[in-house]
Amino acid sequence: MITFSAIFTAFYLILIRIFRIGWNNLAVFRPNYSALENTEKISVIVACKNEEKNLPVLINALKAQTYQDVELIFVNDHSTDQTEEIIGQNLAFFQNSVCINSQGSGKKSALAEGILHASGSLIITTDADCKPAKTWIETIARFQAESPSDLIVCPIKLSDESGFFARLQQVEFTALTASSAAAVGAQMPIMCNGANLAFTKNAWLESRADLKPDEQSGDDIFLLQSIKKRGGTIRFLRSERAFVETRSAENLRAFFRQRRRWAGKSTAYTDWHLIATACVVFGLCLALVLLLAFSFFSPIYWYFFLLFFALKCWTDIKFLNLVSDFYPMKSVVFYSLCLSAVYPFYVVFTAVSALFFKPKKW
Repeated sequence: MITFSAIFTAFYLILIRIFRIGWNNLAVFRPNYSALENTEKISVIVACKNEEKNLPVLINALKAQTYQDVELIFVNDHSTDQTEEIIGQNLAFFQNSVCINSQGSGKKSALAEGILHASGSLIITTDADCKPAKTWIETIARFQAESPSDLIVCPIKLSDESGFFARLQQVEFTALTASSAAAVGAQMPIMCNGANLAFTKNAWLESRADLKPDEQSGDDIFLLQSIKKRGGTIRFLRSERAFVETRSAENLRAFFRQRRRWAGKSTAYTDWHLIATACVVFGLCLALVLLLAFSFFSPIYWYFFLLFFALKCWTDIKFLNLVSDFYPMKSVVFYSLCLSAVYPFYVVFTAVSALFFKPKKW
């Protein structure tokens, strides 16, 4: 057991070291503010299902965008509230916008219908419960013009909310998204999030057969894996002007439901970088849980638990401090230590429960 734990601790330290190097490889994007020339036509797609509470915030943020020469497509996925009405009332505020009703079922189908309907060569996706920065579209457009890419992983952050649980989620979400960005910088992209993602329509069409329609979600990561497999260009947009903000989960139940949904499609992933990363993280978390359990029977396990736990905390804090200039967080050390205390149990519980849980809705 101790050997098992030592091996996974060593792998984890190496993994985070790779992420630190990858983050440092990511240059801060400082766009050329001359007039945009030869810019690809852009389509922004938002899939919506019962989002009447969230849509006004997103729509106001879209109205405030500094770059408006885009096609805006809302896809209504069989909403039973006022979603369609709210969209319809606001379409006239945009130069080129439309709301289509999804013929299929689920978010993946709604996004696919929106992409197929789009006339733009560059697709940008976000979620209805997000709030993009006012320079969001312009920054992505300028980045694509200066550094043409098949897929652009764009930054996401949780909104700055008070409360212990919200702060804890902020650190956990930052660790996840910053690791995804750093992996791109290390030339081993593993994850992305459709809440802030840009890709060419041609790249999506080439990858359409790899998006696993039997899985209810995960089209963002399946798209990344497909583009990566055929040697496409994947970049991370390191610019505060391209942030999209989303809210933290309201309660523990909602948080675990979301994380189980993310973990539930992991068996369909084929990229070895992602699989190896997941195995290292899960292996170390499982080792820590078992060491703690065994410590009730023999004190030697307690000492090794403290050693490996301390090493994990140390490397996590170093990484979070590194990215904290870009991702806004408060009291990084305190909340990182609090998260570390529950993280191994959370990861093991989520991974195991995901094996028996398949979401029926998105």
